[in-house]
Amino acid sequence: MPITLSLSLRPLAGLALLASLGATTFFAAGASPAATPDRQPYAWRNVAIGCGGFVTGLVFHPAQRDLLYARTDVGGAFRWDATHRRWLPLNDSLAHENAEWLGIVSLAVDARDPQRLYLAAGSYLEDWGKTAALLWSNDQGQTWGGVPLPFRLGGNTDGRSAGERLQVDPHDGKVLFLGTNQDGLWRSADQGQTWKRVSGFPGAGLTFVLFDPRSGFDGRQTPRLYAGASDLKGPALYCSADAGATWSPVPGQPSGLLVHHAAFDPAGVLYLACANRLGPNGVTDGAVWKLEPVTGRWTNLTPVAPDAATDDKFGYAGLAVDARQPGVLMVTTLDRWARGDEIYRTTDGGATWKPLRATSTWDSSSAPYVGKLKPHWMGHIALDPFDSDRALFITGYGVWATDRATSCDHGAPTPWTFADDGLEETVVDDLVSPPAGAPLVSAICDVGGFRHDDLDVPPRAGAHQPPYGNNASIAFAERAPLKLVRTHSGAARGALSLDGGATWRDFAAMPPSAAAYGPGSIALSADGRCIVWLPKGSAPFVSSDDGATWTPSRGGPVGPGDYRTDVTVADRVNADKFYIYDSVSGRVFASTDGGKSFSATAALHAGGGTLRAAPGRDGSVWVPTPEGLFVSNDTGAHFAKLAGVDAAVQIGFGAMGPGGGPPMLFMLGRVRGVPALFRSDDLGRSWIAISDGPHQFGWLKVITGDPRAPGRVYLGTGGRGIVVGEPDGR
Repeated sequence: MPITLSLSLRPLAGLALLASLGATTFFAAGASPAATPDRQPYAWRNVAIGCGGFVTGLVFHPAQRDLLYARTDVGGAFRWDATHRRWLPLNDSLAHENAEWLGIVSLAVDARDPQRLYLAAGSYLEDWGKTAALLWSNDQGQTWGGVPLPFRLGGNTDGRSAGERLQVDPHDGKVLFLGTNQDGLWRSADQGQTWKRVSGFPGAGLTFVLFDPRSGFDGRQTPRLYAGASDLKGPALYCSADAGATWSPVPGQPSGLLVHHAAFDPAGVLYLACANRLGPNGVTDGAVWKLEPVTGRWTNLTPVAPDAATDDKFGYAGLAVDARQPGVLMVTTLDRWARGDEIYRTTDGGATWKPLRATSTWDSSSAPYVGKLKPHWMGHIALDPFDSDRALFITGYGVWATDRATSCDHGAPTPWTFADDGLEETVVDDLVSPPAGAPLVSAICDVGGFRHDDLDVPPRAGAHQPPYGNNASIAFAERAPLKLVRTHSGAARGALSLDGGATWRDFAAMPPSAAAYGPGSIALSADGRCIVWLPKGSAPFVSSDDGATWTPSRGGPVGPGDYRTDVTVADRVNADKFYIYDSVSGRVFASTDGGKSFSATAALHAGGGTLRAAPGRDGSVWVPTPEGLFVSNDTGAHFAKLAGVDAAVQIGFGAMGPGGGPPMLFMLGRVRGVPALFRSDDLGRSWIAISDGPHQFGWLKVITGDPRAPGRVYLGTGGRGIVVGEPDGR
């Protein structure tokens, strides 16, 4: 019997962001319950970075011109807006608790219904990961429904750029097949509402599913399908001749390689791009093959064979056929680290190939820092079925496109443009909005971080230099706001800026634990004279000479390496005070001697978000937890739960209110049963909900307001970049 999965996702994908946190409510002593929060419309947009994040696949609709989708590993799916030449995000309605559904392992369109779109969503395969979901849209991704699935999918795991694993029968749109990462092949006969595992498929993990459209007729199920298995110990390619009921290995296939992508050309020839690993890392061998299904003949078409003897190790992953001309296709290498990844093109069915990279031109003016990056993780390439000149390929930081893919056929260079406008997919670890200098400075995973003088323009200076990949934490001095510090994954593990993040220099020294466990969190005293550094799994260290020397603090939390999630912050008035919240144990620590020593002051709930110190208030400490928002006004000695707040995920402070009122407070949480992103103009006595169903943005790692723009809030997301919200004056 099929497994029926009929739960609607509409409430989950809207405002049910904290249902799993429980609904217990109690109030601080002497406080009165807050009223049900009002709502205020907000306008939301991305702070422009222009790139970042692994785009894992591209899908053109075969029957509607300019209908193009992209999927990503942590940022959801996007649709190309041909009129404005930018990408539109499609999954911002996914709330915090459903953020793992922003990992899209596969995307499928219905060839006979351009409005219909499907996503196989789920990020991780481990036991702690969230089970997957099948999402569907009847309006090209503007609104969504869906069902949960009884297994996990790996949208952010190895093999995420293979595919597509999810396919709609081109002759019968009710029928879908989904190849999972580790739970076999599944089939739906009712447009994805119910699913049943295909017992006739022998493999546990798949890399792609592909219908042979020449084998069927409209209104009847397509009889012939192909699928790739992800186990190198057995056959890599299987075929079904009975609409997917039973499967057999394809005779004569090469061994020792997996199929990353496969496609039929207009003559019915099947082409395959192969590698010896799932990727996107670790690939050392590969090939390109073609199969003529009628004769069963296999031909090796590999443009250049990998050569381990010369350290030219790589595989093939991306493959696109020209839907208008048989024998015309393009392929990409994967993990060709020694010589750089390549794009190859053939117009004679693979008898001869032309490499494109060296003779191409590259325009990255839309995102200046991309010009310093080499194309890598080129796991897929796509050709427009309506325009043989239009091609796009993916990388670990975005999408490159050309409108002259055929130019190399005539000996001319291929012009590539970085076409990532709107496709914001960075993972943001920290944000600061100082009262002077640039309005926003960020610490971002993989790409370093940026100083934004203009929120709507990618910074011309590019990322922090040196960017050092992962940047975990950033802080400024309240009374000297142009002085900033940040932690990073480079050799020094930390850096200092004296000009508001325009330039940086590495610390001259670092705590030994920063190298051993990771850079961790950092804070800067209100006057900028003392730095407190809390490396992962370490006691805190303090420096009073801008990082030239570091002294261990006494009394702070110490725990097991990578599993610590402690965060340290400075008091925003008193330069002698620092605070630490240990989210593993729930303990709060405070220092009143400039970070030289810490004392445990209170025990709160574990699993909370980032501790914050309130601006303009000596000793005011705020801790968001799953059981509510806790506030101390005596340097952390005593905490009270804020009335009416059932649960809090992250908080941040913004501009002072009119007439010198208290600072605006922003919170992701649940107030009197209502889950949303909130603003309070009276330090939590009352709340205004500022988010709505379409604007949830998945996992929010950090929230901060802008001290110079009342009502403005910045959201650091776990895959949708930096989002800025402002009161909507319409």
